[in-house]
Amino acid sequence: MFGYVVPDKPNMFIKDYTVYKAFYCGLCKSIGKKCGQLMRFTTNYDVTFLAVFMHAVRDRQVEFADETCILNPIKKKSIVKHNELMSAIVDTNTILAHYKLVDDICDEHSAKAKFVDKAVLNRHYKRAKANLPKVDEVVAEGYERLRTMEKNNQAGADIVADAFAEIMKGISIELAGDNYNSYVGDVMYNVGKWVYCADALDDIDDDFKGGKYNVFLADYSYVDKATFLKDKSEELQLLFMSCYDAINKAFDNLNIAKYEGVITNVLWYGLLAKTKELLRSETKCKKIRI
Repeated sequence: MFGYVVPDKPNMFIKDYTVYKAFYCGLCKSIGKKCGQLMRFTTNYDVTFLAVFMHAVRDRQVEFADETCILNPIKKKSIVKHNELMSAIVDTNTILAHYKLVDDICDEHSAKAKFVDKAVLNRHYKRAKANLPKVDEVVAEGYERLRTMEKNNQAGADIVADAFAEIMKGISIELAGDNYNSYVGDVMYNVGKWVYCADALDDIDDDFKGGKYNVFLADYSYVDKATFLKDKSEELQLLFMSCYDAINKAFDNLNIAKYEGVITNVLWYGLLAKTKELLRSETKCKKIRI
């Protein structure tokens, strides 16, 4: 995952921020508990949102605890305690991280990605695959579709982003279980589509300079990011806002009680703020701190 699905802290109630941060730290702790300390580097905001959203969809009340962190062994912080659903989220995160590294190896022949996957991640991936074979199948098929389209220099963000969107929808089907419905799928499908487009737009300048595939470069004579944002302003606005509107239309049809404030902030305010940043920034987006 990429780290674009974030809360809008200035518009977040303190109580909701506390819950969100507890989920983030709880996910990090759960990754360490299940996969070892090195794997905690895979903790990210997108999977944190997935954890909050899936606990809400399944109406799971989490337990909180005050614990220290390896990065701050003195001060205790509130965390969400490890549970069965969080364990499945960790496995999902491991599978996503594995296929992201495989994609980097295939696209860039990255020696670093190959080393990390083989030395650190692979053994945890094998266990995650055994625990969630359907999730692994969905992610593998989605990345294979993406690689095929990238090799063909496929144009059309709607077409290419569909592959990653289907990955997120497929994951939600498995994690939500009996609580899955079409609105849950629509939220995660369009979050996936939005994330893919956000990452492509954020990376467009680096991809152009590195001669890498980028869906926004496939049918455009690129000069620089400022020119691209100006030339494609209306198209980009329509693309991102159609995802945003679809996400929130589906979310409005969900009867969610738990962690509703956290999810509303991320989907209503966080995505909108990040969209505005993406559409105006000539440099890469700054990563927020939680």
